[in-house]
Amino acid sequence: MPTLLQAYQMQPYPKCDWAPILNSVIGFTGSINDGLHYTPCGKFVIFPLGSTVILRALASKMQFFLDAGIDKKVSCVAISKDGKYLASGHETSAAFKAEVVVWDLEKATELYLRNVASSEECILHVFRQHHKCVKAIDFSCDGQYLTSLGGQDDNDLVVWNVRSGVAICGSRAFTDFAHCIKWLNKRNDRFVTCGNCHLRVWQICVSTPKLHPIDVSMGSVRRVMQCLCISEDDSFAFAGNKTGEVIKFNIERDEIRPFDEPEIRHPSMMVYCQDRFSKGVKSLACVVNPNTGNTNVIAGAGDGTVQILNPNLQRISSHVNQLHGAVTSIAMNPDGKSFLAGTEFSQRYSIDTSTFTPELRETCHFGEIHDVKFPQKSSDIFVTASEQDIRVWSAAKKRELLRINVPNSTCYAVDITPSGENIVSGWSDGKIRSFFPESGKLQFIIPDAHSEGVKSLAICNQDEHGKTWHLVSGGRDGRVRYWKINEKHQTMVHSMKEHRGEVNALVCNNDGSQVASASSDGSCIIWDLQKGVRIHALYEPTVFNAIRYHPDESQYLSGSANNKIGFWDAYDGMPIRFITGGESDITCLDVQYNGTYFVSGGADKMINVWNYDNGKIEASGKGHSGKINKVVFSPDQKSIVSVGEEGGIFIWKFSPEG
Repeated sequence: MPTLLQAYQMQPYPKCDWAPILNSVIGFTGSINDGLHYTPCGKFVIFPLGSTVILRALASKMQFFLDAGIDKKVSCVAISKDGKYLASGHETSAAFKAEVVVWDLEKATELYLRNVASSEECILHVFRQHHKCVKAIDFSCDGQYLTSLGGQDDNDLVVWNVRSGVAICGSRAFTDFAHCIKWLNKRNDRFVTCGNCHLRVWQICVSTPKLHPIDVSMGSVRRVMQCLCISEDDSFAFAGNKTGEVIKFNIERDEIRPFDEPEIRHPSMMVYCQDRFSKGVKSLACVVNPNTGNTNVIAGAGDGTVQILNPNLQRISSHVNQLHGAVTSIAMNPDGKSFLAGTEFSQRYSIDTSTFTPELRETCHFGEIHDVKFPQKSSDIFVTASEQDIRVWSAAKKRELLRINVPNSTCYAVDITPSGENIVSGWSDGKIRSFFPESGKLQFIIPDAHSEGVKSLAICNQDEHGKTWHLVSGGRDGRVRYWKINEKHQTMVHSMKEHRGEVNALVCNNDGSQVASASSDGSCIIWDLQKGVRIHALYEPTVFNAIRYHPDESQYLSGSANNKIGFWDAYDGMPIRFITGGESDITCLDVQYNGTYFVSGGADKMINVWNYDNGKIEASGKGHSGKINKVVFSPDQKSIVSVGEEGGIFIWKFSPEG
């Protein structure tokens, strides 16, 4: 695999003939509690990304995308114990009902093995009952029932018949907010809920139909409980709270009794962990000790600690480790010998239960991704910019090669010098930073490049030795600045201020004599970089988000917030034509090296490949669950990489058969 320094040695471009197919995705929404799951066969893992649920094979790393056509983010995921069903809950705005989608997981696995891309025929039911958000969902032990819990604006429990898709009964979860649901492992008529200062054991009577709750006696203890696990014999429930404790409850209760008969067995609190975890307990899982048969508890904390507790909730000091980010998911492998841990920073670890040694399996961005760039002539590596970091990725292996962290700042733009010796980036703190591509060490910093943050960058005019080059930056202050960069110092050559809004995009022409800037003020300006003056100005009553040169530099291509893609004459700056680019804002563009095709992305979450000459869509791709921020062709023209606000990196393959 070539490094960035070897990028210029790659072979010439091949002829292009393709249609887009979603090849793979790098991403995982780690902020969702209990979002990571094994399938019962142990061959697949399931996890959410934006509004999509991904089924991934552990052996081949191939992925199947369960997309119900719902553009709302996934808020919770559950899988039935027999592996037949999968359910995903979503969140939306307060004015709409939030969906619960039930999938045929066996059919999804079959389609994956047959290499069928569509997942629509896997949808069994779509339930719309809860307001704004579905907080938690879980299947009964036999997969016959599904319980869904609404968020703070709803707080209702609904029990659904999975086969018929009919709601059996419902109830208010509690007078205060509830956060979690777990069905018992051996009974299909009981489940447990917990939340603010309460834990309830419910029993469902299907014939009535009605839900019968019993509150667990907690004495004077008042805690906000946010995660649950149930012992295999259904005798005990373990709850983790925001205070950092794990509490053990006896959840045995009487069968449903007449209202005038007293309860004999009443659920109660037994013991809690005296040694608190920092930043609260985010996730729990029960594991049986193979030597003693006792039920131990694996706890994941907000400070990244993951540790095993014995049945008396005492910490086992030999089985503890520290992960990067709050541990939001613990998924036990069906063989019981290991488990997966997912963190808030979207990292996935595999941990052996005997040695308790973590192995980092997958990494991805945990926040919105703002930019992506390939080296000029290498398709094996690309760089992404996101919250608090820049990452270098292997396009073939889909894994992270390098991470450059800048705490408490967001990277909005990134570029790579043609020689591959510099990764240059623009940040929300107004600084331009350059890093070495192999080590990630800081090379230089321009401290006050733009007062309100650097929004866009473009590199031009590098000498043959790569020692001196020029950089153009655009800021939120509306300024476009031209910099001369060498090994010792960085000098501002021109500062051009005509834009009245932030500069969203910059692109240089082939010889680096001009730069085009797209702004939120409704103008695109083409600048003469040698003189620091305006050549042309393109005006429209809209927000310009993107601008590109045609490869022969005869035209400009613009993308704007009025759904339009504009074609402009480079000689006099006059408009040639406008085409409708989608159902919402056009946020990004890229043009193929020979000008035959161009690709667009927008707030409608679609990427579209266009014929440049006739302005017609050749193919479309859907996969993103949020606004697409940037889309680029790989230098060999065999793939397109798109990034968006859900934090996913989507790699699209192009085949001549399409």
